[in-house]
Amino acid sequence: MTTIAYADHTEAFITPEGAQRRILSYGGNMMLVQFTFEAGITAPVHSHPHEQLGYVVSGELDLIMEGMETTRLTAGSSYYVAPNVKHGVVIHQPTVLIDSFSPIREDFLATE
Repeated sequence: MTTIAYADHTEAFITPEGAQRRILSYGGNMMLVQFTFEAGITAPVHSHPHEQLGYVVSGELDLIMEGMETTRLTAGSSYYVAPNVKHGVVIHQPTVLIDSFSPIREDFLATE
C-alpha cells in the first residue's frame, strides 16, 4: 500500500478544532501528514498508540506534553511524542506542521 500526495493537490480534512489536515503519503508502517492551523486554535490534550515525530515548518505554538514543561516551538523546531503520551498544542501564529506517525493512523484514513 503506497500513496503519494502533495499538500497543494489533496483536499484538506477540517478537524473538530478547525485545523486543516492533509495526508501527504503513507505505506508500510509510516504516515506523513501536514497540519495547517490559524492563530488561536488549541488541539486538546490527547494520546494515541502511535509514535509521532513533528517538524514546525512555519509559525509558533506551545507544545504541551505529559511529563514535560510546556515548550514554545517556532519554525525549524521538531519534537517526538512517544506512544500513549498525552499531548496537545496551543497555536499563537498561523502554523504549518509536518507530522510522521508509526504505525499508520487508520483513523485519519477513515475520515479522508
